[in-house]
Amino acid sequence: MNALGRLLAVGSEWGSYVALDGGAAGRGLAREVAEEASEQLGRQGARQASRELKPVVIGENMDRVRAYARMIGAETINDWLAGRKWSLELNKVWVQEMMRQGQRVYDIGPDFARRLKRFAAIRAGKQGVPPPISEAYNLERQILKGYPNYIKRYIRTGRWEGYVLRPDDF
Repeated sequence: MNALGRLLAVGSEWGSYVALDGGAAGRGLAREVAEEASEQLGRQGARQASRELKPVVIGENMDRVRAYARMIGAETINDWLAGRKWSLELNKVWVQEMMRQGQRVYDIGPDFARRLKRFAAIRAGKQGVPPPISEAYNLERQILKGYPNYIKRYIRTGRWEGYVLRPDDF
């Protein structure tokens, strides 16, 4: 049982004893219990607010992701890594941890410019063309399927075209 549940249970128990007594002393005790419960709830609410977590941003191309996160006051995997070397496995752990914490995850989508350049390079017959989608972004999207706090922040307007919604767009 969490602290709030225990507090309410104790308050209810004390209230039932006071009801049996029924006198002025009992009413005074009931008032004290109610005030203490209210105070405890206020402190718990303040602690809860201080623990509010910033949303996180995912998307293809970390330069884009970091810029968007700064613009909206969010965080990225780089903030979570705190100097550790990135790996696909740590990326997976990060997404799962964000989900466990119930954080909002804003997806700014594919890097449409990168994808268009890739298409043009293939059409021109160039060698060494990058893969169609970033492996890390693909992993994040797969893990987040069905996650209720996943929020898409981009609009696709074509196969290689789209744009990211700005905060004043929503």
